[in-house]
Amino acid sequence: MKKVTMAALAATALMAATQAQAQASATEPACELHVFPTLEGQAMTTGWLSGFGAVGAIAEAAANKDRNISEAEYLKEALGPQFQVAALQTIDLVAELNLPPSRIVYETPIADRGITTKAKTRLTSSTAPCYAELIVTQNFYQKRAIYGRSLNNRFIFKDFRTGRSETKLVKGRGGNGLEFFPPQTTDETEAAETDLRNAFTKNFLEFAANLD
Repeated sequence: MKKVTMAALAATALMAATQAQAQASATEPACELHVFPTLEGQAMTTGWLSGFGAVGAIAEAAANKDRNISEAEYLKEALGPQFQVAALQTIDLVAELNLPPSRIVYETPIADRGITTKAKTRLTSSTAPCYAELIVTQNFYQKRAIYGRSLNNRFIFKDFRTGRSETKLVKGRGGNGLEFFPPQTTDETEAAETDLRNAFTKNFLEFAANLD
């Protein structure tokens, strides 16, 4: 029986590792989708006074000032970046955006909204030739006397496939009604926050459905 030398074992191990790496490279998506959640949260409650021109709108804003501030802060917490990511992970993000198989990278939110809503270049240092970005630019809760409560979101999609360094900004929105948010009691908190995150997901799906 021939003895197996250490060199032969090492060569075999190296060949196996090389094959495994090649297989991994072959199965790993070549495309990248970078997702930027937002830090924003805005709230506005309007009643019947807003229908009486500028004077009514000013009076309405003054009457609801504290409430709007409080609900905006709650929105920022209940639909913060981690919850936006969790909501988007419940759907097939790549398929909804009509992208080829892609590795999804969730990025740290960019605090300067002026950059995220205007830059036609990439927001990351990635040089992948098949590359795209999805940016959440607005979380807006609104309560109106006639239409009730709703969540509106704005998004931007940027497609850099074919390796381009600049691309157009495809902007859009989605809006859906809310049944439980904001909660009236602590017992309603879980249902209200689930309601909010479900509306966020529906808003994204509306946006994605309208992409060219």
